[in-house]
Amino acid sequence: MQDDSDQTICPKAKRPVIGRFPAGNYATILCVLHKPLTRWYNKTIKKFYLEVIIMKKVLIINASKRRNGNSYAVARKFAEKLEGKAEVTFFNIGEKDVRVCLACDGCKRQHTPNCVQKDDFAALIPAIDSCDAMLILSPVHWDQFPAQLKAFLDRTYSFMDFSQPDMSMATRKDKKLAGYFFAGFGPVDVYTQMVEANLKSFATAGFRDYKAYVVGNVNVPGSAMESEDAMKAADEMATWLIG
Repeated sequence: MQDDSDQTICPKAKRPVIGRFPAGNYATILCVLHKPLTRWYNKTIKKFYLEVIIMKKVLIINASKRRNGNSYAVARKFAEKLEGKAEVTFFNIGEKDVRVCLACDGCKRQHTPNCVQKDDFAALIPAIDSCDAMLILSPVHWDQFPAQLKAFLDRTYSFMDFSQPDMSMATRKDKKLAGYFFAGFGPVDVYTQMVEANLKSFATAGFRDYKAYVVGNVNVPGSAMESEDAMKAADEMATWLIG
């Protein structure tokens, strides 16, 4: 006969548990297994859910108009690196309708990112606002951003809010931004400084942490893929974006 001192009551099933074995239905068995099952869930299922199911959102902006160029080739490299690790959205400026900013201040009529123009950039605003990180792939044109990318940057004025201390109406202000650029010739160090200076301007859209990398001497389409240093830099940048 079992001593009553070994008998406890399962709070969920409201039935006695004698020793290590439940007295009653399957509900009491689950009650006994609750703690070990919870520990297993936290170590396996929850970890899987957080790391795999809830993946980082990465927005890849391709500013090149050359379909067979370096930007498109390296974009595929980044996509392979991020596959299964992030939710990736591509936006190829050369294939989209991105108009210049009208400086109309129509976006200042409300305190959420918006634009009165009905083009592809305006449609992309929610993705820019909600992503965890953004990667810009682009050629260097005349020592600067190409015109289409400068238009993209100018349109982030739609995130500026003069009533806020940091001048931003972005929902998130902890996002990462990477710029991976290609130069046919010229001083890579100078171009890197140029890219970094322009990336700082995206802080208004909530991108406060940034990195820049410029591949030099890659005037031939696709030639960046042949550079071991460039590919290593791409791998490291992809890891940093989702880290």
